[in-house]
Amino acid sequence: MGLDRLSLGALAAVAVLAGCDSGHGPPKRLLYGEPAQMLAPVRKSVITIGRVLDGTTLGRRFTTCRPAGVPNDVKVVERIGVFAESLTFADAERKTLYSCDGGSDPAYERRPPWCGSSAGRLIDGNLLDPRLDILCRDRRGHALAYAWVEPAAGVRWIGVDQGSYIELYEVLGELPVRVATTRRIQLGRARATFAVTQYDSAGKALIKGDLEAAVAG
Repeated sequence: MGLDRLSLGALAAVAVLAGCDSGHGPPKRLLYGEPAQMLAPVRKSVITIGRVLDGTTLGRRFTTCRPAGVPNDVKVVERIGVFAESLTFADAERKTLYSCDGGSDPAYERRPPWCGSSAGRLIDGNLLDPRLDILCRDRRGHALAYAWVEPAAGVRWIGVDQGSYIELYEVLGELPVRVATTRRIQLGRARATFAVTQYDSAGKALIKGDLEAAVAG
């Protein structure tokens, strides 16, 4: 990933309501209207909703994208951000990691809320590829890019630079973190670049750099 270590002072990690959205700052709401919150030490940040559930609890949200052979009661990490949403889960042997990626399906072939999916091979719990997905569109019709980020040791939050704010994803379920962006997507080359910063639980930046991902051939 070409990531560089940072040395920054420790800061208190307090979640508070995000400030006013003037069009150049953090948005006030997440995808389904939930109030956006921020991590105080990370300037202009927005915390995505993240929770660990079993597939049975998710019901149709899971069954409409569950691959054959994956049990209904598997552990699932659900994420809802400003413009994107996803599910991440592994098979029973933890040999394959799966995602359901949210958005609009330009070909109208997928049932909402999911428009795409990915599967990545796990070797000793590590992904071989971030599994870029660029098939989805957001509510404004803009291209969406999804990819997994593997957190380093001691990382609690994965931040993605969305231009006017940093979108934060909590590390959950001992699984790679599915992130999304509408920036720096090259549809013609089937590539996307994610500006990623990894933070500890206090909001201290540990690793920063670009994750450059390509659609697997």
